Amino acid sequence: MRILFTTIAAAAHFHPTVPLAWALRAAGHEVRVACEPGFTATVTQSGLPALAVGQDVDLRTFWQGHDLGPREDMTAKEHQRLRLTRAIGMFSGIAAAAADDLIAFAESWRPDLVVFEARAYAGLIAARRLGVPAVRHLWGLDTTYGRRDFDGPFLEELWSRYGLAGVDPLGDLTVAPCPPSLAEPGELPRKHIRYVPYNGPGVMPSWLLRPVERPRVCVTWGHMFAQRTGTLHGLEMAVAALRRLPVEVVAAITPSQRALLGEVPPGVRVVESMPLNLLLPTCDAVVNGGGAGTMMTALASAVPMIMVPSHADEYHYAERLGGAGAAVSVDYRQADAAAIERAAATVLGDPAYGTAAIRLRGESALLPTPGDLVADLEKLAVA
Repeated sequence: MRILFTTIAAAAHFHPTVPLAWALRAAGHEVRVACEPGFTATVTQSGLPALAVGQDVDLRTFWQGHDLGPREDMTAKEHQRLRLTRAIGMFSGIAAAAADDLIAFAESWRPDLVVFEARAYAGLIAARRLGVPAVRHLWGLDTTYGRRDFDGPFLEELWSRYGLAGVDPLGDLTVAPCPPSLAEPGELPRKHIRYVPYNGPGVMPSWLLRPVERPRVCVTWGHMFAQRTGTLHGLEMAVAALRRLPVEVVAAITPSQRALLGEVPPGVRVVESMPLNLLLPTCDAVVNGGGAGTMMTALASAVPMIMVPSHADEYHYAERLGGAGAAVSVDYRQADAAAIERAAATVLGDPAYGTAAIRLRGESALLPTPGDLVADLEKLAVA
């Protein structure tokens, strides 16, 4: 069987699909991952074969002039609508930049199945043009399900460019790698699987194996915040807050973020390109910007969180994890070092947060693995 995976050029969207792609290859199936040319190195680092389609899209162009909070002449509701409009415009634009090349490749290679991460709509277009099943792969919680009505008119315009109409953006099956208790309610064809963390390649340093003398707290702000804002202000603020507590602080960044990071206080360990699935199991808490990759890896590691959301999806994640008792959130727009310090002290001082994180990890551990899903996809492809 031939399976075509598609992703936008964002690690948080691609990484959660890697374990399923590995499982399909291990079962003897051919896999290709279609992405923007500039993202092929990220794909090949995962051990999967990449296919460059379309052209690179600079995501920052879609967010220029967009503030994290409403302007004085704008209500919160108007700001939210503008943000959602820009988001679906971005995802539609990415799809349009890749779709022609992807369709041409698919017509030549003839995949039996297309797996598209939830916003890689070019994959869904190719599947519908070929008449093969399309599987929507989430990166954690399903933030797109509830936006179908809002996104619909924008997506109908996208479908029409390729001679399609009435395409269901949910595809034929949704793969949900998250605990069912955190899933969006709704009747849709859905398979829950265990979230298997993949955060890129890396080397495990020996210091991770040594016992910690104080509670270890990781601070990380993912990829997207720095790309959108050109700063690491949130991470720097969190580091300053944690220095007031009796904890060991580890700041996890990417190499490209090093130039954005200001002077680091003595005693703070900075690590570059360390996969969070190696680091977080040794931590007592993680302070983060609320991104999906960090959140899901923390859940898989049973680590409670201090979440500092700044964009809509992140607020949704923070609300759900807070409701589950595994996180405390601080709105980035009102955050300062004192507020983050209080939140961290609360999480570290109350064992209930760790207990909730352990419960969610246990719930996920009972789910089928990506390997267990292979047989279902094989049946879907020949149905």
